[in-house]
Amino acid sequence: MSAASTSPMDAGDLPPGFRVERIGPDRIEEAVRVLVRGDRAAAARFLDFAASTRLPLEHVWSLVDSAGRIEATALAAPAAGRTATVFASRAAVPARTTAVGRLVDITVDALRDHDIDLAQSLLDPAAPDEEAIFLAGGFRRLAELDYLERPIPRFGTVTSPPLTSGVQIEPWRPEERSRLVTLLGRTYENTLDCPGLAGLRRPEDILDGHLASGRPIPGAWHLLRVDGRDAGALLLNRNQEGTTVELVYLGLAPEVRGRGLGRALLTFGLAALDDDPARTIVLAVDRANLPAVGLYRRAGFRFALRRLALVRSVRAD
Repeated sequence: MSAASTSPMDAGDLPPGFRVERIGPDRIEEAVRVLVRGDRAAAARFLDFAASTRLPLEHVWSLVDSAGRIEATALAAPAAGRTATVFASRAAVPARTTAVGRLVDITVDALRDHDIDLAQSLLDPAAPDEEAIFLAGGFRRLAELDYLERPIPRFGTVTSPPLTSGVQIEPWRPEERSRLVTLLGRTYENTLDCPGLAGLRRPEDILDGHLASGRPIPGAWHLLRVDGRDAGALLLNRNQEGTTVELVYLGLAPEVRGRGLGRALLTFGLAALDDDPARTIVLAVDRANLPAVGLYRRAGFRFALRRLALVRSVRAD
């Protein structure tokens, strides 16, 4: 099903003789080879990975020259929470940056009929040519994310903190979905962590995304209550292999920030993981969010790698 998607207006944004096509099963191996910049063996490994992780391949588009050769490929992978992660080839030469950006633009536009609200991509900050492609495709820079990690606590090296009067930490139960949706919406108010996401996602979709990020650990989604009101959340998931725990979210409502409650909630969660069979705890944080970065550093987290996050709203204006 390799159907051409460009109209004459689209073609005006591409070099002469080039077009953008949606790729079907008949050319998927060729398109993937270009995407991963490898040979058939590399493409086969990617396709095996896609099959094992159920990565959908229905949203693959390519930039095709007048002889029918694929020069660049973009792939959109829908995920829970009405999001999609977009991958794209690098431009063969700098002059093709705008054309590959148009390919990305068309790939994202095609998601509008598939209940997707937000497209995102994570890039190497040291690859400005890749960023230029996504900027040309309508994305904008969201944040530089630092990925941090620390060992799982062992032998009681982290202990639960004493809580002041009126402060409680309790487990969240899946049947309390609406409670957590409401709380997440409040924790996003005036947040310093990726503030550019404000208004781009609904709290219920954010929760769906967190639930689908690995495997939630029973009893390890914690709610902070202050004076009888929900005021913070700490959410911990396990990766599919069970070797890593991911801190997928830590957030506080505006009225309780600056009181040391984030540290108390984080310490409580770390202490609860003592002697867990996983080896490492990982997280991602907006490196511009200095209070959060300082909190994690003091809790023993260390820098692992950095990625540039770019986003684009998929919803029509």
